[in-house]
Amino acid sequence: MNEAEVVFDDSPVRQGVLALRPGMNLRTGEDNLRAAFGKLTSLEKDLLILASSVFTCDLAFKRGERENIVRKIKLKVPVVNHASLENVREEILYAMFLLSHDAWDIEFTHYQGTPEVTQTWSQESDSKVLLFSGGLDSFAAALNLGYSRQQVHLVSHLTGNQNISRCQASLFEHLNSTFPSQFTRTGVRVGGMNRATEGYPFPTDQAREDTQRTRSFLFLTLAGIIARRISAKDVIMIAENGQLAIHLPLTAARISAFSTHTAHPEFIDSMTKILRAVLSFNIRINNPFLYMTKAEVVGTIQRDGTTMIPNTISCWMSARITGGHTHCGACVPCIIRRIANESNGIKIDEYSRDILSEDIANLDADDIGRRNFVELAEFVRFFRTASSQAQILNSYPELVNDAFDTGRAIEMYRRFSIEASRIFSAYPNLTAIVS
Repeated sequence: MNEAEVVFDDSPVRQGVLALRPGMNLRTGEDNLRAAFGKLTSLEKDLLILASSVFTCDLAFKRGERENIVRKIKLKVPVVNHASLENVREEILYAMFLLSHDAWDIEFTHYQGTPEVTQTWSQESDSKVLLFSGGLDSFAAALNLGYSRQQVHLVSHLTGNQNISRCQASLFEHLNSTFPSQFTRTGVRVGGMNRATEGYPFPTDQAREDTQRTRSFLFLTLAGIIARRISAKDVIMIAENGQLAIHLPLTAARISAFSTHTAHPEFIDSMTKILRAVLSFNIRINNPFLYMTKAEVVGTIQRDGTTMIPNTISCWMSARITGGHTHCGACVPCIIRRIANESNGIKIDEYSRDILSEDIANLDADDIGRRNFVELAEFVRFFRTASSQAQILNSYPELVNDAFDTGRAIEMYRRFSIEASRIFSAYPNLTAIVS
């Protein structure tokens, strides 16, 4: 069992429990939001404490290998608005399970202060709130909103990853120059810090968990608070292509906690319920790319925007890439990004490994690039050759879900299989693997 507790003073915690103290080893993002929007309500502070501590626990407690990948995490959070959060506690636990497939136990305790006064929040603004990660999909969504003359408030989660920070800044600069006065942006720094000398240690970068499955709980919480503050009518946009939103496991070995569900429609539905209930604000979370492949998302970018694609980052390992490249080239998002770009005639020298040109068949069986490509190729082959919807549903029963349209999702994966097969066929060394 991994245990953590949020504390606001020097009160001791039990041995073995990770103490998270705001302003010491826990960044909540309160300073960033206060600078942008003024004094925060006690409820907004409670939400920031909750979301930041969940995300920070996700970083602090490293997963095990294979059957030990699922963690048990117990978190105690003192909150002023106890009733408001306790009322959605079970929904929060369900959302955490959907995201990380870990066993979360979150306990809300009473903390001194005055609960937020019930009020009617204006929803008169036509602005849209868009999660802006620096990724290709969120940039494409921003461009599309710009083309349609929308007012857009971008919300960015800031970390110590300088590659991501630079790409977010350059993309925002491009949006501002292309669509003057349409875009604003709030960046919020959230995460854990090692303050061992002050009595509040936190794992080093090397010792932390790097999957960050709960990041979108944090991201959407920030967006919900900001949407309420700018009186946005009802739309928060999380832009993720359907392949990685629904995110079917490539193989049986990647089910459950082995696959991310950061933009899964069922999680989005759950977060909508949580934020509406807690914030008393009619929030609707929308993914405009839910039934589109990544190649189709790239295809929505008009010519002036394609020059900025190299400034976006899709790689899971971007923080660890050196040598002038921004993408590892071997993780699944990198391969899918490459398929998407090359399907649109875009080739970029951004990968530290040119996996499609390697002799994959003769690589070591434990090579991560070989494993990722082979599993993706098998996935592509299945959807290209499946004879019926019944056959697909027999292999992927998770495609039957009230949160999305099964038929449209299947057709999206079939289109992806055609796109991928077309790109793979251009590399002769892949023939033996993909045929």
